[in-house]
Amino acid sequence: MLMLFIFLVGISFIAYQAFSLNQLPSVQQLRRKHKQMMQSLGSKQRDVDDFDGGGGDGVGFGAGAGVNAAITATQDADAIKIIRGTRLFDYDAYKPNYRGNFKCLDGSKEIPFDHVNDNYCDCETDGSDEPSTNACAFGRFYCKYQKRHFTGRGLDVWVWTSRVNDNVCDCCDGSDEWTTHPKCQNSCA
Repeated sequence: MLMLFIFLVGISFIAYQAFSLNQLPSVQQLRRKHKQMMQSLGSKQRDVDDFDGGGGDGVGFGAGAGVNAAITATQDADAIKIIRGTRLFDYDAYKPNYRGNFKCLDGSKEIPFDHVNDNYCDCETDGSDEPSTNACAFGRFYCKYQKRHFTGRGLDVWVWTSRVNDNVCDCCDGSDEWTTHPKCQNSCA
């Protein structure tokens, strides 16, 4: 009797699994959804620059940067767009909310999204609206290199935003100096 019960439970489980497989989306639906998601990502600065630690020939910076940026934008259309100096954990916070605004990470203030990285500190308490500039004294710039365990755990590597683009390599990979071009040695272990 017990064997018959186990057999019936097994048959019902197999039937349930077969039914569930029919409910999964097709590969075409998944690709379409992925394409829509990639197109809906923010249009802020991409984190796909060819940063070599500084001191190079300056390709991608200066007077012709607009042309190079347009070429890069078309070549890397599928790259994830993130704001320089933010951590991936805060990625969703650096997209406009339903009103088109940015809310400071400490929740103290809400500002128009185009005021993010405008070189004026609107979020005075945490400096979260200026992650890529040195306008805020209390903001944090998260270095591109983040030492992590294979499980994803680890401490965030960051410097104060007041030390961004000050001709001193504070991040071990020099990612805090992308406009000043000092010769930064990559000392990341």
